[in-house]
Amino acid sequence: MPQSGKPMASASPAAAYHRQISAEKRDAILDAALECFLERGFAGTSLNRIAKAAGVSTATLYRHFPSKDELFAQIIERPFLDGSPESLAELPAGEPERVLHEIAERYARLILTPYFHPLVRALIAEALRLPQMGHALEQRGHGPFLAAVKGYFEREHDLGTLDVPDAGLAAEQFLGMISSVVFWPRMLNDERRPSAAKVQRTCDAAVATFLARYAVAD
Repeated sequence: MPQSGKPMASASPAAAYHRQISAEKRDAILDAALECFLERGFAGTSLNRIAKAAGVSTATLYRHFPSKDELFAQIIERPFLDGSPESLAELPAGEPERVLHEIAERYARLILTPYFHPLVRALIAEALRLPQMGHALEQRGHGPFLAAVKGYFEREHDLGTLDVPDAGLAAEQFLGMISSVVFWPRMLNDERRPSAAKVQRTCDAAVATFLARYAVAD
């Protein structure tokens, strides 16, 4: 047993190395799966093909992802995890204008993730035949972020800084003002990526419009 007062040894270098290798393999699988899905579609991509493209065994792939549906769902999650929807709960209370700008700019970055447009196109192409793909986007991607915004509006409503009787509708309206300019036009034409200045104007206008409707007058 270690002596009293002596700090416990940290994880061994070997354990840390194996964790790093495992994380690298997981990322390699996700990257390979994304390329395969975009090239061949969901139905036309096998787990064996993904494993080969990632340079791992099928056993390694299954250790990380038990099914193709779960693999696709985690690809959908990736940009939204980078945006950390949970961290919206940590944004300061009582400063809606400042926080709305933060939410708007964060959401714009998420939906401008380079691979997100072609992935959503692939999803739309197969959603009627494979409805679980649409469910993955709703449940594992956009849905949690929307719920986090709704939760923020509810907290500010209770605090009295916003008058938002239907926080769910308000969250859809706010994010919709951004996606209608930043995301959807590009779905039809990859060359229509908005400039940084246009993205900023869009976010600023969404905040101003939202506050004009829902802010509580001093």
